Amino acid sequence: MSGISNVVYIGRKPPMRYVTAIITSFAGSDVKEVTLKARGQSITTAIDAAEITRHRFLKELTVANITIGTEEIEQEEGGTRNVSTIEITLTRVPPAKKEVREESEKTESAIPKQPAELTSIEGIGASRAEKLKSCGVNSVPDLANSDPKELSEKLQISEKRVSKWIDEAKKVLKQ
Repeated sequence: MSGISNVVYIGRKPPMRYVTAIITSFAGSDVKEVTLKARGQSITTAIDAAEITRHRFLKELTVANITIGTEEIEQEEGGTRNVSTIEITLTRVPPAKKEVREESEKTESAIPKQPAELTSIEGIGASRAEKLKSCGVNSVPDLANSDPKELSEKLQISEKRVSKWIDEAKKVLKQ
């Protein structure tokens, strides 16, 4: 079993099921890498499983490779359709290389984070975000700097709810 690459096929189960499969795959001492394969709507589950495993359970894992593509699937009613695919290869970092990994993590943290979306605020979904944008609130910083009374009147929503959104936006900006 030396250097064998295990494959975990991602489907419709919850991400934690696949996290368990990844951890189990790495349980063999000779296993150096595990590849997650997913397509279509399962792609997000594959990403979630990889990130949960790396950040919560096996912190010595790195993403060695990500391959994206498209498969042509035959449909029962005839014809074909294209489906997106992804392969994520996770590799166990040997202890000697740990310092290099920590240095790369410092570099990653120097990259500015993407600004939070309005929909990241609890209580704001896609339609409310659009209504906020029509009122001139296009970002979380815009929301954080809004006047609750004025915004509640424009949106015809209680001032209390708008104040909660503004407070939440301020918290997000502090992170």
